[in-house]
Amino acid sequence: MDVASLKETTDLPWRVSNDLASWFLVASSEQLPEGLVRPAAVAGREIVLFRSKGRVHALDPYCAHMGAKLCHGGVTNGLLTCPLHGWQYRGDGTVAGGAQRVRSWPVVERMGGILVFNGDRPLFEPPAEQPEYYWSAASGEILDSPWFALTANAFDTHHYEAVHRRRLKEPATVAEPDRWTFSCSYVSEVTGNEVSDKIMRRLAPEGIKVTMTCYGGVLFTVKSILGERRASLMVGMEPQEDRTRLRLQVGSRGKGLQAVIARYLYTSFLKSDLKPMSGIRLQPYTGLAVDAVIERFARYLERLPVSS
Repeated sequence: MDVASLKETTDLPWRVSNDLASWFLVASSEQLPEGLVRPAAVAGREIVLFRSKGRVHALDPYCAHMGAKLCHGGVTNGLLTCPLHGWQYRGDGTVAGGAQRVRSWPVVERMGGILVFNGDRPLFEPPAEQPEYYWSAASGEILDSPWFALTANAFDTHHYEAVHRRRLKEPATVAEPDRWTFSCSYVSEVTGNEVSDKIMRRLAPEGIKVTMTCYGGVLFTVKSILGERRASLMVGMEPQEDRTRLRLQVGSRGKGLQAVIARYLYTSFLKSDLKPMSGIRLQPYTGLAVDAVIERFARYLERLPVSS
């Protein structure tokens, strides 16, 4: 690591709110088949998910009648049914045959995952669908780290070589097309000798082309080009006080072995961060020596609004 290239700063504003007005990856689509009810959480708030006629809906989790938990109910004729007295809810939260309602949340499905917006209406579009890939869920982790430290770590180009044995062939390129989006692209060569490193080096002897894009702070995608092969990843973060649950959706060009290899390479890369990031406490306005990418990313996080 070239310490001389870092910049000393005393006013780096790390976003610490867990309640961002953003899209949260709350579950994999394959976990919610037709007619199933499932509990979930958005920025620490409990919600309930159900699928009706192919469409996913997200509602507040308690019945408007006597507060029974709707996740213990079922779906009857396309309506979410309370387990206690049988009250039935449409996808917009209204009660069938009554004037009562519970709050509903904006929902979309992207890349094999269910995204819920933390607010009454979306402030920005979620990542575009990538239909050229087959998507599957990969095992996530619960880390003893705040979400913003983990997101910043993804864009910390100096740690790539120290932790991941990836050397950048040229400085990373950063783009901020709008208030909600932060993107970083680079080409790296593999210097490690683990099994996953050897596979990567064989697939991409000229280097790995990577584009990472963050959407609203807690959701980002990674597009990788390894020679003739391509793969994609969507990572969602669920803040839990000082902990963070990661959810992963992996995209591969084919099913079977290609999907297995893509999941293995992405999860092997991410697992290298588990020990270094465990217990990290990155605080706001702490004097740090940082590179230009990290500083820009911190300023980007500062501009993101909190849910009202």
